[in-house]
Amino acid sequence: MTAACTETDGARPQSRSTHASDTTGPPPEPHSSVPGDSPGTVAIRVDVLGGMVTVDMQAVRLPKVVVYQDGRVVSRDPMSTVGPGPALPEVQLRRISAADVRRLVERAVAAGAGGDRDFGQPRITDSSSTRFTVRTADGVRTTSVYALSEYTHARGGGELTAGQWSAREELQRLLDALTDLPATLGPRAVSDPVPYLPAAVAAFVDPVSIASADAPAWPGPSLPGEPFGSLTQITCATVRGDQTRELLAAASSAVSTTLWTFDGRQWRVRFRPLLPDETGCVDLLP
Repeated sequence: MTAACTETDGARPQSRSTHASDTTGPPPEPHSSVPGDSPGTVAIRVDVLGGMVTVDMQAVRLPKVVVYQDGRVVSRDPMSTVGPGPALPEVQLRRISAADVRRLVERAVAAGAGGDRDFGQPRITDSSSTRFTVRTADGVRTTSVYALSEYTHARGGGELTAGQWSAREELQRLLDALTDLPATLGPRAVSDPVPYLPAAVAAFVDPVSIASADAPAWPGPSLPGEPFGSLTQITCATVRGDQTRELLAAASSAVSTTLWTFDGRQWRVRFRPLLPDETGCVDLLP
């Protein structure tokens, strides 16, 4: 259910909404729980897709924020963007109440996430799309908006109507609210952030010809892993179970440029912690 794919040719993806239930009609009704929900069920998720990135760069890109039905909220640690960063991207975990999860879903629906609003199509290239996923009583719905933050903050172009500007601004305000929950819900309604410890990690690997004398031993499964979808030049291995604990320990003293040794070769590895709604490399396909 992808509303926009990684763009590498400068094309402008369409801003649109899609619905898992394939329904049409009035805006979706907010819903706090659906039969079959699990602790890893997503209530709201915001991803950034495309732009000037390669497929493997898109795959390791973390969502802006994910709110789960059980009150967990995960997002990228804003302090981890200075490079070279840690080998494993730092993700923070907060908790909110079930009532506040419902309020956020209601706010997302009211702002147009999962609806059928017209967001227009700015005449710019190589920008990214922001995809909002919201779970409603009608099912899981998505809305993807091209150049949301870039263009909304630079208001003044004449190719969008007043209604399109208004629709974009509502979604931008929603994004701002979701990425600053203490300000949105009140500081006492949101737990202090703690490091998110993944149960599994996806590793995108490339063999390298250069050698590093201090390259640590690879603690995960056999490399190079499996082809990433139909892209045979990109391989991915999923680290699970006891190997995840070993990897987290080894990665704690490594940085993003660290090379790893396996089977007499050295490898460049890009890590992506898997979130509660993700189980393996296949979940990261664009």
